[in-house]
Amino acid sequence: MNGKIVQILFFLFISTNILTSDLFALDKEDCLGCHGSKDILHLSPEERLEMVVPTPGKKAVRKGGISLYVEASRFETSVHGELDCLDCHTEISEIPHPQRMGAVDCSSCHQEIVDQYRESKHARVSKRLCYECHNPHYTQSFRELSLKKRIAICLKCHKDVKHNWLPQQEYHFKYLECTVCHAPKAKKALEFFISVDRGGVGNRVLTYKELSQILKTSKIEENIDTNRDRIIQIEEVKTLFSKIEKSKIGKPRLKEQILILTPYHNFTDEVEHIKDCTMCHTSKAPFYQEIFLKIPEKEKWTTVRVDKSIIAKIPPIPTKDYYWDTVHGRNGIECIECHADLKVLRTGEGFSVKTLGPPVCEKCHEEIMAEYKNSLHYRVSKKICFGCHDPHSSIPFSQLSAEERQKICTKCHKNIERKHDWLPQRRIHFKFLECTMCHSPKAKKGIVFYLRAIDKKGKEWRLTYEDIIDFLVGKDKNKLSNQDLISFIDKNDDGFLEDREIIFFIKLLNSFRDKKEERNWEKIDLGVNVLVLKPSHNYTDKGTKAKQCSICHSPRAEFYSKLVLEVPEPGGTISTIDVDKSILVAIHPIPITSDFYLLGEKRVSKRDIEEFIYVIRKIGYKWLDIFGIFLIFSVILFFGLHTIIRIVTIKIRKRRKEEK
Repeated sequence: MNGKIVQILFFLFISTNILTSDLFALDKEDCLGCHGSKDILHLSPEERLEMVVPTPGKKAVRKGGISLYVEASRFETSVHGELDCLDCHTEISEIPHPQRMGAVDCSSCHQEIVDQYRESKHARVSKRLCYECHNPHYTQSFRELSLKKRIAICLKCHKDVKHNWLPQQEYHFKYLECTVCHAPKAKKALEFFISVDRGGVGNRVLTYKELSQILKTSKIEENIDTNRDRIIQIEEVKTLFSKIEKSKIGKPRLKEQILILTPYHNFTDEVEHIKDCTMCHTSKAPFYQEIFLKIPEKEKWTTVRVDKSIIAKIPPIPTKDYYWDTVHGRNGIECIECHADLKVLRTGEGFSVKTLGPPVCEKCHEEIMAEYKNSLHYRVSKKICFGCHDPHSSIPFSQLSAEERQKICTKCHKNIERKHDWLPQRRIHFKFLECTMCHSPKAKKGIVFYLRAIDKKGKEWRLTYEDIIDFLVGKDKNKLSNQDLISFIDKNDDGFLEDREIIFFIKLLNSFRDKKEERNWEKIDLGVNVLVLKPSHNYTDKGTKAKQCSICHSPRAEFYSKLVLEVPEPGGTISTIDVDKSILVAIHPIPITSDFYLLGEKRVSKRDIEEFIYVIRKIGYKWLDIFGIFLIFSVILFFGLHTIIRIVTIKIRKRRKEEK
């Protein structure tokens, strides 16, 4: 009881002091004198009534869960922190203030937002007031709110809302805030964060400290945006990724997040128009119009625009227009043909399932599935098709390089070089051979040549269709189609390239290269890979037969049965044309396939030393010590025996010398 009396006296004292002051002297400090103390929460209704002017005839407004207590430090850091209390609570003209006051009129500052909200179904049905969603004392800038906090605002009321029509709910709710769909006129964007995937540990966003250590600079943005144009290009992202990979902290990737940039308060539940995959799963989706990269700084985040072409190279969401360039898209495969349990209905009806089951690959790939299910790979791992192949972005197998094919395997099979320590010249083998050359014995194999340019530093560039046309006919690419290009190389038009035809074409490209001074290329020639031409999915690790050099290093090797040249097409695709075997001998002096025939190296490299140390560690230092001791004793024994024999034979050697 005494505690309550003290509290009442405390507040009466403050009230008395305020009453003696002039009205215009009222500020936040005066208001927080009462509302900034947690003691106000412990007063009874009667005690609180003694501190205000009673207004018994006035109806109370909804408080929206706002407490009488205001934490001063949080208010100062809120978006309204610079305002005085009376800027919003305009009914207060003296202290003590009236017991009941009307709702704060937010339109005095936010007229446009209030007008938007009044036209929405949200306002017509619920008649919620602004502060019932947003606590005005603590609300942050909208851009500072995380995805989780934005969703939490809606979940205050919409706790049990079901989205039974929505497939893959877990993924949609992970990446989308409610207003991406329920505020159609809001300005949306896609944001990327620089992160690393650490296998089973999970994915995490890199901090400023980590990135500054990797890039060896405190100016992270300048290091990423190398041309200083404030737009991150795909090549700049690749350069960044290569630096992160060298640090060996994990596999770099861009973690995406779809956010509202500028909110629009005309909320609606009439979103039948979005119950169509192509509303979002297309590069024309609203959130693809603005793409940003969030770069960590010491005390904040910097936002930099990203070139839109990144969604073609690093698609965070399966987009239907880019899907048409994949192997499935080119064959006219629609979503519903793989996702058999997804029934796309007419506008307004949505989908008939809540989650999607695995796609039915066997429907089209019956032969491949039969092969795969008989393989050791399937029996051990039980991996399903899309565990290795992304059905939304897979390109034709023939267009994958040896490196790209290896990456499919190394998703699971790490440290492959160490696991092949029996294999001599591992670096050369892994440079030219994909895994399935040995581990898929029934696959059809061949040698694949491609046109390449090499700069003065020895860096290799694959020639694109645009590069070749630029050499031959200049910038007017309409003068020569892809079919014309093949005919241009194949002079006798027999669908089979002879060595003289290829050599002539390479010499022609090099002659044009000399005229293109802007190209920093030293020469143009042929690159070569030994690739699987037609895969067999019966994988095995029983490759003992492949441990014989003569299986490959012989004119009778299987891959010599088929030689092809890759000819680039418009849009980045590739066609092939058969090549005569004489090319292997004819072009060797140029030297184009020197690496292919090289079985040794000219000098000891750092890699060789690392491999030697690895072998020593594998043998074990104990056995190394035993071998060393044995070697020392052998040397001592040799010199000892040699000395004894020399001493014993002194007289014999002396007599022989005298006889001579």
